[in-house]
Formats: sequence, structure tokens, C-alpha cells
Amino acid sequence: MIEVHPPEEKIHGVRDFLLHLFTITIGLLIALGLEAGVERWHHHHLQEEANVNLRQEIHDNRKQLAASHAAIGEEKDNLTKVLAFLDAHAAGKPYDIRSITLSYTMPPLSDASWKTASATGVLSYMQYDRVQQYATAYHLQDEFMQLQKETLGQYLRLQSYVIAGFDPDKLTATQAQTAGVDVRQAMAYLVAMDQVGDGLEKRYEEALAAK
Repeated sequence: MIEVHPPEEKIHGVRDFLLHLFTITIGLLIALGLEAGVERWHHHHLQEEANVNLRQEIHDNRKQLAASHAAIGEEKDNLTKVLAFLDAHAAGKPYDIRSITLSYTMPPLSDASWKTASATGVLSYMQYDRVQQYATAYHLQDEFMQLQKETLGQYLRLQSYVIAGFDPDKLTATQAQTAGVDVRQAMAYLVAMDQVGDGLEKRYEEALAAK
């Protein structure tokens, strides 16, 4: 808070009054300028700190996304084998199920820095274009993570077929048909994740390339 003190000596005439008023005005302007400068520097510091944190978070998420992309490729191959097994079973042909693995990988994607920057109001200190790039990336990241959860639900349905003591020879035609539908749904989710992941990779690149 800026304080204004009364003159220590008695004012004599209009000239002294105007001189004192001028001195106070100049002092206030200097104080306000210094205060504004300190505030701008503080905002700039917060902005730079947020940028560093956001870029690091996106950089780490990009690595996790690459791991997810590789895992999706393997998971699609495994589901293709499951469909081959179901087709073979329906045709009464043997199939080696030992090559089948129903595994699902969910690499974590963090948004802690983004939520912190949003909650503290630091985003208001950044350029609009920069904030828009971050927002677009994190919005698409949310969609990708939602797809991850929904795909996990599909995999849990598939896992219900492979319970303890599972015997593929005892799989009925109805069970095989139902399983085939579930496998294809899980495959569709994986394809969707791959497509959204490609878009997310581009948004990450744009956010990291911005200066």
C-alpha cells in the first residue's frame, strides 16, 4: 500500500502548495510505476514457470503416448488371434491358444500442471495462442483417456471368458458368437484410440514447438 504523508513544514502560499502537490504527484507516479513493474515481473515469472512445467508434462505424456501406440499394435494382433481361434472353433478345427494373450496397457497421461495453471489463473498471463495450443492438447488428451477407460471395460468383458479352469473345447457356439461380438467391439475401441492418439501426438508437437 502506498502511503502519503503530510508536509513536515508549514506551507506558505500557493506556490509552496503547488510545489508540494507536484512533489507528491511525482512520488506517487514513481511508486505506482515501480509497483506495476514488480507485478509485471512477478506475472512473467509465474508464466515462465508454468510454461516450463507444462512443456515438461507434455514431453513426458508424449513418451507415454508412444508406449501406448506400441501396445495398441500388439493388442490388435492378439485380438486378431482371438478371432482366428473363434473361427477355427466354429469350424471344428484345432487352434493353439497358447499364442493368445489378453493383456491391456494403460500408460498414464498427467494433467496436474495444466489443472494447476488453470486453477491459479496463471493462464491469463500467457499469450492467447499459446494457451489455445495447450487447451487443445489437453482437451484431446481427456478424450484419449476416456477411450482408455472404455477400452478397459471391453477387455474386462473378454477376461470374463478366460476364467480359472477355462477349457476352449467346452466353449459353446452361443458363447463363441457372443465372444466374437465383444472382441470386435474391443478391436473398434483400439482403432479409435490409435486414431485419437495420432491426433494427440500432433497437438503435443505443436505445443512443444511453440516459442
